[in-house]
Amino acid sequence: MNKTRRIQALKENHLFARAYRKGRCFSGKYVAIYILKNSDKTSNKLGITVAKSRGNAVKRNRAKRIIREAYRVFHPFIKEGHIFVIVARQPCIDAHVSVVTSEIEALLVKAALL
Repeated sequence: MNKTRRIQALKENHLFARAYRKGRCFSGKYVAIYILKNSDKTSNKLGITVAKSRGNAVKRNRAKRIIREAYRVFHPFIKEGHIFVIVARQPCIDAHVSVVTSEIEALLVKAALL
């Protein structure tokens, strides 16, 4: 387990679509996580989405920063070879980092990836 590895960003639209279509979904009050096994078994990829209906650009970017920081805490301990798409829900816009972190931890434990 390399604790200094970087979080690889998910950028391709077809991978987002495949994660939505074929991935397992675990949802909570603040976020929903779609998890799909990656063909590349050596790394995880993270994609974060926030709908335009959640607020203006400032609020959406804040939600993305909160989710990225919450994921960063668990990144070294997550099993390899998965694609994660984390979708922010409306309460996530005004939530504190610690609340989102605890929910992401609970969802990853539920998915048996920690």
